[in-house]
Amino acid sequence: MHRTLLRPYGALLIAVTLGACSGGTETPVGEIVSVTDNLYEARTATHNTVFLVTPEGIILCDPISPAFSQWLKAELDARFDVPVVYVIYSHHHPDHTAGGIVFEDTARFIAHETVVAERNAPLPSNAATLDSNGDGRLHRTEATALAYNRDFDHYNRDGDDFITSAEIHADTPAPDVVYADRMTIRLGGSTVELIHPGKAHSDDMSIVLFPGEGALFGVDFMHVNRFPATLGGYPVARYAEAIARIQTLDYQIAIPGHGEIGEKADLGVFLDFLRALETAVADGIADGRSVEDLQENLEFPDYEDWLLYDTRRRTLVAETFALLTGS
Repeated sequence: MHRTLLRPYGALLIAVTLGACSGGTETPVGEIVSVTDNLYEARTATHNTVFLVTPEGIILCDPISPAFSQWLKAELDARFDVPVVYVIYSHHHPDHTAGGIVFEDTARFIAHETVVAERNAPLPSNAATLDSNGDGRLHRTEATALAYNRDFDHYNRDGDDFITSAEIHADTPAPDVVYADRMTIRLGGSTVELIHPGKAHSDDMSIVLFPGEGALFGVDFMHVNRFPATLGGYPVARYAEAIARIQTLDYQIAIPGHGEIGEKADLGVFLDFLRALETAVADGIADGRSVEDLQENLEFPDYEDWLLYDTRRRTLVAETFALLTGS
């Protein structure tokens, strides 16, 4: 049995809104949630990050976006007497890392060493899969993924009809410090560990362990009671290796880059789902069934109460079919 865990660790501290919508409601800019005494989650409607407050400064993970970072910086400046000293990138995808430039005046930027090569590629890896004509540029007609479709005009800085890696990462400072396997940051009496879990969702992934808080932050390869948007072209075995590595660590609170805060055991349940997905699709392939048949008929009743089950089930079945058949 799996369970749903809805943010039991802290109370909502901030819910700032900007602008009235039709009908008199307002659209939230962001929220900050207390996870432990010194660790906080900051989130938009779709993305999460975390920051640790110490007497000597703040350690911040993904900036998420320029607008969110501007809001967050104002909140941090108003509520804490210390600057952001470090910004840690979970990986290079811009829907998590854009906006770091807002903290460039005080912070050093840290990432896995592979982030450098990924930033220098013609396109981010999650944009390269959309590059249907293979020209190393993402044209407006190719920007079908929500993040690129929504933000295309922001990225399209020179006004032509395509975007490149340089344009996409313009708001994201290059890392000042990189590491290969594991790195420790010490600040204000606190310790934070960066760990490369392996290649899952992207090649340059970092998870961030807060030993003193009993918490771990990881993005896109780990979810709590939620269907992922994509496997990113990585087989389930890679996810299993990454999750197995972080499950050897000492923590109780699991904070994903999307969705709800959970517990360590929830990541094992997520891996159980991925394995069930792979097994069901593999069995269908062995029986000679088409991808369309499997998309239409494969159901996962043990997970049907998870967030985005109805909207992402078909996509994940199709991706798994392609991975297993090499199509």
